[in-house]
Amino acid sequence: MKEYNYYLFDFDGTLCDTTEGIFKSIIYSLDCYGIEETDLEKLRYFVGPPLFESYKTIYNVSDEDANWLIAKYRERYKTKAAEESAIYDGITNLLKILKEKGKKIAVASSKPKPFVEEISKYHNIDIYYDFVSAEDFKNNHSSKKDLINACLDYFGNPPKSEVLMVGDRFYDIDGAKAAGVDSAGAVYGFGTEEELTKAGATHILKKPEDLLF
Repeated sequence: MKEYNYYLFDFDGTLCDTTEGIFKSIIYSLDCYGIEETDLEKLRYFVGPPLFESYKTIYNVSDEDANWLIAKYRERYKTKAAEESAIYDGITNLLKILKEKGKKIAVASSKPKPFVEEISKYHNIDIYYDFVSAEDFKNNHSSKKDLINACLDYFGNPPKSEVLMVGDRFYDIDGAKAAGVDSAGAVYGFGTEEELTKAGATHILKKPEDLLF
């Protein structure tokens, strides 16, 4: 694996397995809306892209209804986010090693920043972050490119050859390409190797430790 100086991480499916909290909160929101969803594979699409995009794409709802569903989702999720999550094996040690080597670490996530910070603090990995680029509760539409560029701006726009975006979905890889930086597809998360390879990931990670050089 090539050595980089700046490591940007997606959150859900890359640093943290948030499946339980996300899926249960999606089902809760759909129940409130009158949709009974039993296909858990369909819910996997929600991990990565913004919730607004996922609700509209999968359930063909209006903008207004998508925002209503997001509000119901967060109504449950905000009470369960940390306890219904787990850090992937090897992540804490990976972040520790990168930090000890003087690397800069940031999160670039479509998840609302308060949730990223709460869950990270709960699992004690927030101590390794230099910066968190994420959504706020008023904005559900940022692209991954925008989130990555916010990280680059924070770090003073370093040479893009020194930057790696790590994520588990095509959305992360597409965002990295749009921002002009290399990417690593984490197949231990929600995406498949086929999806990440097809999207054009620079590297494929079978486990977090594969990131080490």
